[in-house]
Amino acid sequence: MKTYKNVVLGGTFDRLHNGHKILLSEAALRCTEKLTVGVTDTNMITGKVLWELIQPCTQRIEKVEEFLEDVDSSISYNVVPINDIYGPTKEDPTLEMIVVSEETKRGGDKINELRLQKNLNKLDIHVVKLAVDEGHEEHEETKISSSNHRMRLLGTRLKDPSESEILRPRILRPYIIGLTGGIASGKSSVAEKLKQLGAGLVNCDKLAHNLYLPGTDCFHKIIEYFGSSILDSNGFINRKLLGDIVFNNKEQLVKLNKLIWPLILQEAKKEIKNLSYKHRNIIVLEAAVLIQAEWQNECSEIWTCIISQNEDKLYFTYAIKRVIDRNGLSEEAAKLRINMQPSTMEQVKEANVVICTSWSYERTLVQVERAWKELIQDLEITGFLISNI
Repeated sequence: MKTYKNVVLGGTFDRLHNGHKILLSEAALRCTEKLTVGVTDTNMITGKVLWELIQPCTQRIEKVEEFLEDVDSSISYNVVPINDIYGPTKEDPTLEMIVVSEETKRGGDKINELRLQKNLNKLDIHVVKLAVDEGHEEHEETKISSSNHRMRLLGTRLKDPSESEILRPRILRPYIIGLTGGIASGKSSVAEKLKQLGAGLVNCDKLAHNLYLPGTDCFHKIIEYFGSSILDSNGFINRKLLGDIVFNNKEQLVKLNKLIWPLILQEAKKEIKNLSYKHRNIIVLEAAVLIQAEWQNECSEIWTCIISQNEDKLYFTYAIKRVIDRNGLSEEAAKLRINMQPSTMEQVKEANVVICTSWSYERTLVQVERAWKELIQDLEITGFLISNI
């Protein structure tokens, strides 16, 4: 086997798996002095399946370094973030060989093309065969991949709620699942499934709708601030007109939210109390604004519904249509409202469980049932009373 003083390779290396380890080991075996590893940073991962679940670059770098030190501690390792396919290869004259997989061989060729343009030596290319994932599902890749692993994380605990300093103490009853997600992310379908499984359900969107009705405290506060010009001929708040005002003026939107969010939460707490009287020990608090309103401390854990990046355009089109149909808005106004939502990344960051509704309803149900089963098992272990659900 031919060896080289300076070897290079690159990749995402998300949740280091056997495929990654084979690639890294092949590189280390052929290196005698310095191994450079490029780890893709944020701008290079956004096209990947479920990229929002990819570990931070710093964490991936740390895991690569730990693994390589175990493989051969005598070699010098330079593990760095990269923002393009070239990384250090576009300027390092000491590099001699690059390790690639079968699917990234073209990338190795492009690197050599650039190096020749810059009068740098051409790198020898060592191609590693892809490792087959014998246990892959029909909808998964046949190779061992991080994408498969991320899909298998859906409907499982990404973070232990007991380690959070924000969430409601888990010993308190009832146990509250904060369910959130963007427009058309499928959270209502997930909420209904959880209700079928035995959870109580509090729908904050419905509570908010009732708060706008004449005679409520919320109604009077809104009219007091925004004026009677937002009323229709029957004395009801014209939601479309009010929406036009607040979604085109951030200051006005903040004011409306400050008025209505505490009142929604107040009503939600009443609903939760009523459900707990009916022996509902697990209650779903379905709220699109859960993260923005900072209601995490009202929840025992957070479940977030998302649409995957690969389905983003389709989702955006569907979400626009839904807002237009539901609210009677123009396409431009609908886009404005959708774009004002927290990003998927922001919502995933807060989540204990992520459910992706991009694919078939059946696949969504599998995730929900998996998450529910894990929750029930956890609550049984911790002694939380669940006999009446």
